Amino acid sequence: MKSEKSGRRTSMTKKMWFTSLILSFVLVLSACGGGGSGSSPSGSAPASSSASEGGASGESSSGEPVELRMMWWGSQARHDATLKVLELFHQKYPNITIKGEYMGSDSYWDKLNTLIAGGSAPDLLQFGNNYPDYAARGSLLDLTPYMGKEIDVSHFDPSVVEAGAMDGKQYGISLGSNALALIYNKALVEKAGMEPPKESMTWEEFEAYGTQLKEKLGDDYYAFTDLSSSAPFFAYYARQSGKPMYDVAAGKTGIGVQDAADWLSIWDRYRAAGLIPTAEEAASAYTETGPDTSAIVQSKAVLSVVWSNQINAYQSLMQDELGAVLPPSGGTTQGMWIQPSQFLTGYAKTEHPKEVAMFISFMVNDPEATAILGSERGIPGSSKVRDALKDSGTATNKMVYEYLDLAIANSRTMDRELPNSVEFNTAMTQAAETVSFKQGSVEQAAQIIVDGAQSAIDKSLK
Repeated sequence: MKSEKSGRRTSMTKKMWFTSLILSFVLVLSACGGGGSGSSPSGSAPASSSASEGGASGESSSGEPVELRMMWWGSQARHDATLKVLELFHQKYPNITIKGEYMGSDSYWDKLNTLIAGGSAPDLLQFGNNYPDYAARGSLLDLTPYMGKEIDVSHFDPSVVEAGAMDGKQYGISLGSNALALIYNKALVEKAGMEPPKESMTWEEFEAYGTQLKEKLGDDYYAFTDLSSSAPFFAYYARQSGKPMYDVAAGKTGIGVQDAADWLSIWDRYRAAGLIPTAEEAASAYTETGPDTSAIVQSKAVLSVVWSNQINAYQSLMQDELGAVLPPSGGTTQGMWIQPSQFLTGYAKTEHPKEVAMFISFMVNDPEATAILGSERGIPGSSKVRDALKDSGTATNKMVYEYLDLAIANSRTMDRELPNSVEFNTAMTQAAETVSFKQGSVEQAAQIIVDGAQSAIDKSLK
């Protein structure tokens, strides 16, 4: 379905035009007189600023009351920062109120799909690289008419802007760039009397390092978090053998049962050696669905692999300091690439597309807003914002920027990602639990992964 844009201008009679002009003049005088900012309803935060302040370019909102909803997933640190930005937007645009709806990533997509099916999704939506799946179904607002007007991307690299476009239409604006990172607890490494992990390790060196950590720290600690069900980490692993998750030309997945079996066997071996939590712990206390459920945050595991934009959220929940190096590498092909972390998009059925576009621009350009958000959603796409954050960021932010520089120097061009990623994530979890709880063979579990990848592709081609 295409975007239903309300409020389009129609031709006016001279009398109507004159009346509108007088009304606009009165509203401008009222605004200059410092009209009240008003408090937002409970659980909501109101909206945003002018181009001169780093917000949207082009005309501002009409001044009439507008209420929007915004939905995102993430950690508590992300929730808190985003709510502050919604408040800041409201202070600068007192007539616009934005109600925040936020949750963990494990429940986000089910909730969003339900809302879209019912035609009642929020006006502003956070997406990952799976946004094309929803754009193809007509669920997302075409932002093309607002580009260069309400949405300012003048300081963005063209490739960053193009990442949010499909079939000649702009559907989202990148909230940051991202790369997988191997993070480690510096205090536990020191407790073990070991040197920090090398800047780049082979898979063999990675396992040997973990084995040594376990020997030094004892049974109270694990070397690694259990990432056997991590779809991004598995995709990174598969790429090192030249196996794409999605072979676009062939219309099928490039991975085979043996690739998936090799991956599951690695983690099964780690589990047997006590390098990762038990199956029961991984399914309950340490699910690794985010910082709040991670063994590394609870100082029970030393190393984990996360997206670089998540490092701040992990660090915010810990007293021990984190470090970051490249994930293990091997095979014949570079597995690292830099990709957009999230996109901010609009719902196709929003009644306020212009205000949606204004807030999107505000979130990625406004100096105060971007200072609040930092690099929590990734390294910002605006060069102007990046320069400001580099100079004023926290020690963790600076570490993330330094890590991104390292990742960029060791990365390759990004392939087309697997569509319907949520469906594939479910297959990865099922396969990992099949092995960890000994409900089937490694080969049977590997088939679940391959079938899940192909099913995700087939679904997108229908």
